[in-house]
Amino acid sequence: MEVECPVVAPLPFPDLQLTVTYAEALCYAQGRLKMLGNGGLKPFCAAHQLTYPNIINLKNGKLKREEPRLLQRLLGCLAVPTELLHYPLASKTPCFLLPDAEALAKFREQLHFLTNAE
Repeated sequence: MEVECPVVAPLPFPDLQLTVTYAEALCYAQGRLKMLGNGGLKPFCAAHQLTYPNIINLKNGKLKREEPRLLQRLLGCLAVPTELLHYPLASKTPCFLLPDAEALAKFREQLHFLTNAE
């Protein structure tokens, strides 16, 4: 007797050239949050159902530990869609996989702007 598996889309191997590190993603998110200015963060958190104290701690670099899922969710709210990817395999910190080369180029360009604007 043969068991049928449900039809699901195959999981392709990720293009590892489209990844950014946790540190890069965090730096990007912190820069973008700082662009909101005084009084802009609370409405942003409310609109995206993000926990304000956690986002404040992330923005100010005061998280007690790395929060890759929170950072991934925040990046999505900032129009940067990502997937979490545990790579290298021995790493405890995941990296973030962007959807395509155009998204990666845009991310790097904006990160460069954010890090040189300070």
